[in-house]
Amino acid sequence: MALEGNEQILGENLALQKEIEQLKYQILIQNVLLDDFFNNSPTGYVNLDEKGHILKANVTFLDWLGFTRKELLQFSEFQNLLLKSQTAQFEKDFSWIKAGGQTNNQEFTLHKKDGNSLDVYLSGKIVSPPGEAILIRLTIVDVTEKKRTEKDLAKKSKEILQQNLLMKKDLTLAAGIQNALLPPGRAKKYISTLYLPLEKVGGDFFDFLSFTNPNKIGIFISDVAGHGVASAFITAIIKSTIHQMPEEVMDNPSELLSLLNDVILTYSDGRFVTALYAVIDFETGDMVCSHAGHPYPYVFNMDTVKELKLKHKRKPLGILSSEVLSSKQAHYINEEISLRGASRILFFTDGLLEACSEKRGLKFYEELLHDFLMKHRTEDSESLIAGIFSDLMEFLQDSDLNDDVCLVSVDLTVNR
Repeated sequence: MALEGNEQILGENLALQKEIEQLKYQILIQNVLLDDFFNNSPTGYVNLDEKGHILKANVTFLDWLGFTRKELLQFSEFQNLLLKSQTAQFEKDFSWIKAGGQTNNQEFTLHKKDGNSLDVYLSGKIVSPPGEAILIRLTIVDVTEKKRTEKDLAKKSKEILQQNLLMKKDLTLAAGIQNALLPPGRAKKYISTLYLPLEKVGGDFFDFLSFTNPNKIGIFISDVAGHGVASAFITAIIKSTIHQMPEEVMDNPSELLSLLNDVILTYSDGRFVTALYAVIDFETGDMVCSHAGHPYPYVFNMDTVKELKLKHKRKPLGILSSEVLSSKQAHYINEEISLRGASRILFFTDGLLEACSEKRGLKFYEELLHDFLMKHRTEDSESLIAGIFSDLMEFLQDSDLNDDVCLVSVDLTVNR
């Protein structure tokens, strides 16, 4: 009976011992897995004691710095791996961690074995159970590539900023040059103008051509497709070209446009130009003009304001050569208009007509222009231009212009 009892106890002991061995094996496997995770994680891990001494580091961290475990331990305290300028911040963070706090993604730079540096985000906390010796785990993320990218972006941003400053300087200079190309304000006391470039420089242009006959004046207005520096460059070419024309050409609008067309075609790089050139004889009250795809002017009488619809509508400049236009019977033609009885003629570019107000339901100023001109038809040119500008700004409200705007108003009845 006693023998049977001993055998039972022995069997239970063997079963218990087997169970203990299985638990030991499972614990061993868990430790191996944890150790494998610790060493081969994409994140660096370093264990420190309460004095900041390095106790253990994973393989990832060692590989980053290029040290063996033995070489790393020779640094003793972790802060010896840091830049000297950062040790004070680390000591402050370390004290906070020892007091039970936690740090997250603090920026530090570590020394590598080859003399280079490693930019990292460092987080730290206590991982030991309460009552046991303090064990602090530092979690380290390599951000060297991120920092390099940030530096490259900062460098590029600085270069772009410098380029923008130079461009603004150049644009300011270009704007000054373009303003010098335009007739000075009130160059003629019977002419008033308004010039609103969409950018610092624009593609709209106007000029006045003088004749030996003091009763004559040439009014030239044009609009280069697009706006900005490239368009402004074309306006400079236009200015230079028309002022080199002999008087007999200036007195012949169609011939002037034909010659100008071929010049623009050479330099415009696909940018066409709408234009209208008119020679007004104040003594006879006649006007000879030629049209190149430009908006028609308005003629003012005492009781009416009418759009001057020309008979010979032609293509803008810079599309086809004058020779080709002639072969297609599409060459520029002079048209004689009597302005006798008229008080004013208003020339403008299409930026005025195409000004659009979002708050007014995408309404265009073209729909309001004639009514405004009728209402203010008896005012002098200067007051009319100022009124159009004020009314246009009120119409736009918070909307922006979408093109350059240019106006030229010629009083036909004032003493010149």
